[in-house]
Amino acid sequence: MNRPLLLFVFTLSCLPGLAQGDPSSYHAYINSTQKEIWKKEVNEKKFAAKDDKKTQFELALSQYGLLAATMADQDEDMFDDYYDETVDNLEAIIKANKGWGEPKALLSAVYGLQIAYSSMMGMFLGSKSSNLIEKAKEQSPQSPLVMKLYANSKFFTPEMFGGDLDEAISSYNKCLQLYESQPNQLDNNWLYLDALAFAGQAYLKKGEKEKARQLFEKALKIEPDFMWVKQGLLPKAL
Repeated sequence: MNRPLLLFVFTLSCLPGLAQGDPSSYHAYINSTQKEIWKKEVNEKKFAAKDDKKTQFELALSQYGLLAATMADQDEDMFDDYYDETVDNLEAIIKANKGWGEPKALLSAVYGLQIAYSSMMGMFLGSKSSNLIEKAKEQSPQSPLVMKLYANSKFFTPEMFGGDLDEAISSYNKCLQLYESQPNQLDNNWLYLDALAFAGQAYLKKGEKEKARQLFEKALKIEPDFMWVKQGLLPKAL
């Protein structure tokens, strides 16, 4: 497995620092094979997250980034080391902010990663993950993060369990439109780059290589050192 199967208080627009991107998380994502960068990111944010809602969610995003990064080399030991604390953090955020969709979408994606490591966990977490992402979409339909994680869910879930490639593509496109409608959200935004990469993969799966190539080249224009796209995904589109 080359990349994670399922990647994504206040809305993002109420978090100006997060909306404009997080340079340290961006660096960790671009160098995602170096999990130690994500570990450092997570550990540093733990100290600041105790009483600050904004930092609690920033921590959750970094925790998710670390868990996703373990998928590249199937480092299940590291995944297990950080899984429980990530779930605990997100559950606390959700409990304190019941009407906010983003943490629900993120918890849904974290459950998806656990299922990717152990398909048997789908019996226990599959419906939870599905219910969370649907509720997140209902509560925060204009959140690019929610739309990205919703698209991931539709892309990677088997069709018999609710997966839908066309709906995934539509949701990726909406995610990208939402990000691009607010240019101040694009600087150092690893989630935007990730959305471009996965939207391209969805088009590849559909057989539309030209649309995939355009998205991959768009990502490389933003970040020329995006090696996952440069060395892995773009050649497939060509």
